[in-house]
Amino acid sequence: MKVAIMMCLLGLAACAPRADKPLSQTSSEEISIEPYNFSFDVQDDENTVYSNRAEVQNEQGVVQGEYSWVAANGIRYITTYTADAVNGFVAETREEQTGIEVKLPEPYASKERS
Repeated sequence: MKVAIMMCLLGLAACAPRADKPLSQTSSEEISIEPYNFSFDVQDDENTVYSNRAEVQNEQGVVQGEYSWVAANGIRYITTYTADAVNGFVAETREEQTGIEVKLPEPYASKERS
C-alpha cells in the first residue's frame, strides 16, 4: 500500500508545473476593430417559427444588438444587449404577447420491438 501511495505522489509531482519554465508570452500587437452589421429574420407561418436578430459593431468596438423568438406559449421574448470593454456584456429581456398559436410537432411514434 505504501508503494502505491508513493508512486501516486511521484506521478503527481512529475505532472506539476515547473517554476523554472518561463511563462508563455502574449502578443502585444493591437487587434484592429472592424465595424460590422448583420441581421436576419425568420417568418415561417407553416411551422410557426418566428425569430430575428440584428447586431452592429462600431469603430470603438462597441456592440449593440437585439434578438427575439416566439416560444411555445406564444410569447415573444425580446433581448436587447450591448457589449464593450468597460461594461462587458449587458442584456435586458422583455416579454410581448403575440396571440400566435404555436403549432407543436406531433410526437414521434416509435415502432415496438418484437
